[in-house]
Amino acid sequence: MPRLSTPRALATLLLLVAAAAAPTTGAASAAVPTERHRAERASTLPVWVAPAEPHAENPTNPLAHRLWGVYRGPQDQVWRPYMSSKGTARTALAAIAERPRAKWYARYLPDNQVRSRVVDYVASSQAGNPETLSQMAVFRMQPWEGEACKRPTTAAEAASYRTWIQELAAGIGDAHTLVVMQPDGPFLLCAPDRAVKSELLTWATQTLSALPNTSVYIDAGAADWCQNGTAQESWRCAKILQLSGIQYARGFALDSTHYTGPVENIDRGMEIIAELVALGYEAPHFIVDTAKSGRPTMWRDMISATPKGLRNNARTCTTRAMKRCVTLGIPPTPRPADPQWGLPEPQRAQAAAYVDGFVWFGRPWLYNQADPFVKKRALAMAASTPWTDTGPR
Repeated sequence: MPRLSTPRALATLLLLVAAAAAPTTGAASAAVPTERHRAERASTLPVWVAPAEPHAENPTNPLAHRLWGVYRGPQDQVWRPYMSSKGTARTALAAIAERPRAKWYARYLPDNQVRSRVVDYVASSQAGNPETLSQMAVFRMQPWEGEACKRPTTAAEAASYRTWIQELAAGIGDAHTLVVMQPDGPFLLCAPDRAVKSELLTWATQTLSALPNTSVYIDAGAADWCQNGTAQESWRCAKILQLSGIQYARGFALDSTHYTGPVENIDRGMEIIAELVALGYEAPHFIVDTAKSGRPTMWRDMISATPKGLRNNARTCTTRAMKRCVTLGIPPTPRPADPQWGLPEPQRAQAAAYVDGFVWFGRPWLYNQADPFVKKRALAMAASTPWTDTGPR
């Protein structure tokens, strides 16, 4: 396990705790655009148009210095509806289809098909440029989510998991790749066979992190979610990372399926880092999903799209003033501390040093954030988002 010397660990811990405890002032607490931020536009092109330099405080950021690829093909649930659309609908859907997003690979994909699918996905995302970044989420553990709390992983499922991960790794090869490891990480803590799943996840994290150009970010929950049915202390989120091989990963990921904003998730991320540093780990970096945080909302406050429906299928915002609804957030970027994104202090300084990027690995345009693509949802979010490619509307 990578560890810091005791004096350095304590110094780092004190710094992180002090920063996380500093009051939030200035901009709205969830990076909602203000008039001042509308005047501050990007000085660089979007990262899917031109590579971006890292913040000076985070020179080793693996997501910088390269284009972020956009997959254009049948593996993407958005692509075909986008290509068949015309006029204003096509223009609106481009806000999703033409931005880099993480492809979710899950157990629906058989072991013997993973490698070829990933090879195709990477090739399309790179579009002939091997330095381009591909993005994917690995959602392969079985059972997971609610089922993970009720039954253990069988020996056959564990063997299949290992085969599947090995095939995934072979498909990635030396491609520059961002991997979100096992979204909805808090379900690990309720598993009756936590040790078995921990061993598998740690092995998978180590296997993928060993690839020459792959950066793994382990899902650690969200600003409002570390463990089901308990108080949401950050040590619980840190426990997920300990059990999933954080010592091998670049860092962790926040808000894959919830709706909290970048400010809240940066606060949570800094607390998680402090917990890990106190345990002797080196301070990791993290990424935050912003695909669905245009109107940051706590899970308990979100309203479903249907009466008595699931919060996973949140209602979409139909105006920019509407609350307790979902809409598109800050576009993907490896420069989360740039002024046009409206982060207040101290979160801006923390993001510059510890957040590798705002990344779109959430999928609010899909029914129940899973399948199928719902065009009406996508159009509503494209119309109501407060953000453009270069800053606030």
